[in-house]
Formats: sequence, structure tokens, C-alpha cells
Amino acid sequence: MKVLLDTFKVVHWMNARKITGHQLAARLTIDDGEFGRLLAADEFDVPDEFAELLAGQLEIELSQLSGGTVKDLVVIRTAAEMRATCRAVPRDGIHFYNYYTMAAPTGKVAPVVLDILCPADRLPALNNGHLEPAITVNLGPGDINGRWGTELTEATWQRMRAGTSAVPWVAGDSYVEPSFCPHTYSLATDVPARIISYTGVSGLEALVAETNTWSDHAFDTMAESVSDGSPAAILRSLLARRGHDVTSLAKETGIPHERLAAVADLTLDELRTVAGVLATDYRVLLPPMRAYDEVGKTFCSVDSSVASIRPFHDYEVASLAAAPHLPDLTGLYVRIDNDTPAPVLDLCDLGETHYFVLDGEITLWWRQDGDGIGSARLTADGSAWVSPFVAHGWSGSGSVVKLGSGKHMSYLDYLELSNTFQARQVLRRGRRDRLGWGYDAQDGAQG
Repeated sequence: MKVLLDTFKVVHWMNARKITGHQLAARLTIDDGEFGRLLAADEFDVPDEFAELLAGQLEIELSQLSGGTVKDLVVIRTAAEMRATCRAVPRDGIHFYNYYTMAAPTGKVAPVVLDILCPADRLPALNNGHLEPAITVNLGPGDINGRWGTELTEATWQRMRAGTSAVPWVAGDSYVEPSFCPHTYSLATDVPARIISYTGVSGLEALVAETNTWSDHAFDTMAESVSDGSPAAILRSLLARRGHDVTSLAKETGIPHERLAAVADLTLDELRTVAGVLATDYRVLLPPMRAYDEVGKTFCSVDSSVASIRPFHDYEVASLAAAPHLPDLTGLYVRIDNDTPAPVLDLCDLGETHYFVLDGEITLWWRQDGDGIGSARLTADGSAWVSPFVAHGWSGSGSVVKLGSGKHMSYLDYLELSNTFQARQVLRRGRRDRLGWGYDAQDGAQG
């Protein structure tokens, strides 16, 4: 049996482990030249025994070397293809939802469309929530009831209204929900309704996965140390990490002890002084902007969306729910009215983008590798996924819901890049890096 390995991952781990190609080839009992030929391709197939031995010598899991990375620029799912994904979801003894899956590359999370089937005269049963924050959009045509808690309050029981005929491309109310927020929906009348549920990427995903392997006492200590993520909690952790306390920090910064104790009240210049002494990024000590209700959700009404309508390139757009504490989770209503037969490439986004067609007959255009232009004609219920930084655009007459999250260039990536010395050069060197670490002239990985 053969295993597909990624050359660039192999070279990365050779560099990280400070092992030359010559040394690694000897441990794998193959000739230097043969090992160099393996690393000449972007990916290579080897017997699983050899792959396990290679991973073992690099002291990593085999999955950390796996190849077959998705290379899609655009993925299209027609209306018929989406409807073919329909599956019924029972809950609380009734047919509760129908789920449909929108376009996405194989192995990646895709937004879903749900038929809301719980009747208006029944209190819908709650789910348990999920780690990923989400945007939910009422697609209409009817209103729905949203529920977010056991006790019913203004925050935990709210009507999500559908759009109106006055601006039909603004389909309905929307909201952003936080991690692990229980939620559910029922019809508000006898008029049918659907929603889009778009679970974005959680910035905590990697940390949460890693803590599954930690000891209980280490996890409990970490959870207590971060507290509510306040600047004061972060400062306590930074002080301990760097061998400081408030007294020594006051001495080195010249900022009075009592002011340091109330870090949220420090001026920007004082925060930078503190960060300079602690050799850290002052931005982690800034108080976050938060905008949510008592259960953590941020709501956007149809009226608010309509009030936000504005021109953008050759389109009209209107905002969906958004929150400053979830900056990667984004959404827009987009109205397209451009019947040009020429390709349109006026959009380019920093992260992956999902589109759902609300109405009309429209064409998605995108730049392919080289000078080629791809296109796809879509109608209502069609959907598309577009890779980050791929130029694309729409023509025809219709409207879409546009959704995005931080799967690729997240705000955390931008913070990291803003701290990286010669960031552009680092990115260019790091991409498809075949250079060995430079200590072995016979190293096949040096090319």
C-alpha cells in the first residue's frame, strides 16, 4: 500500500529537526540521489512502511506529512445538486429540519440551508451549540421563531422576520451566535421558511483540540489563568511568564503601581511602554470591543440591513449581522444587475468566500491559473465557493448572499504578519520551500 507525502512538509520538518538530507537518507537506508529524486516533485508516493519510518525519524505523526492538498480555485454546486443533498433531521419526535449542503471543496466545512419544519404552535427543542461561531440568515418567505435558552426572555426568544417586497433581495433578519450557544428554530406562522446556517472557523479550534491531550490540572490552571480574556488576566500571565510582578514592572516603566493594577485604564502610550518592557504585543492588552446581548448573539434586522444599502463596484450590497469580537465572520446581501457579456473580475477577498443565489440567473466569473477565465451560470439555490485572493465577479440579474470566515487569512494571521520581520520575504521563502537548512552540500532537499 502506498502513501502520498507532501515534499514541502517533509523539507519543513527536516529543517525544524535540524537533520540533513544525507543524514535522513542514511537512516532510511536509501541512496542520497534516490532521496533527492523523491523530493524533486511536489508530492511523492512511497510504501506505507517507508512513510512510517520517515515520520518516525522526524519524530512526528504521519498525518503531518500527508499530501493531496486541495487546490480548487472555485467549487460550484447547481440548484439541482444542492437539492440532491437533502436529508431529513428528526428531533423531539417530529420531522424538524431538512438540511441541504452548499458548495465547498471536499473535506472542508460548507454552509447549510435548512427547511424550518417545527410548527408555530410547538416550542422548538434546543440543540447543544457548537464551538464554531455562526451567522444565521432567514431566507423567508415566512417569519421564524428563534430560541436560545431554556428560560424564555427577550434575548432567548425572538422573531426573525423575512424581508419585504419593497427590497426583495434583502431576504430577512440575521444574527451572529457565539461558541456553544444552544439554538433552535420554529415557524412563526403557517408560511414556510428557510435559513442559511454558516458556521465559521473558530480561532480557538487548535487550542481546544490540543487541550484534549493535556492533564486535567494543566487544563484547569490554563482555564483559570485566562479568566474572561480581560487585559488584566492577560497581563498577569505575561508578568509570570517573564519573571515580573507589578512592583518590578512599575519600577521599569515609571508607571505607578496603582495604575498598572487597572490596566484597562492605561493610556495607549502607557500600554506600549508596558509592552516594551515585557517584549510583547501591546494590542493584546487593549480592551476588546464587544456588542452582544445576554446570550452572546448580535442581531441585525431587515430594516437595519436595508438602511445599510450602498453601492460597491457595480453592485448594491447590504450588511448582514456582524460583531467586532468575531471579526472574521462576515456576510453581505449582494444585488447584481449587469448584463455585460464580458468577464467580470472586480472582487477579491482575503478569505474563502461562499455564495448562495437567492434569485435570478447570474454568471460567476473567476481567474484561473495562467491567463484563463472560468465561468458558471447559476440560478436560485445554486451556490459557489471561491478560494482566497482569487479575482472573481458576477454578471446578469439576480442576488446572492455572500459569507466568509477566517479559514485562511484570519485577523490573527494579520496580527502575526504585522509583527513579522520582512513579512513579504518570509511568505515568499516559506511557500513551496525546498531549501534544506544549509549544512550539507549533498542534501537533495537543497535543489
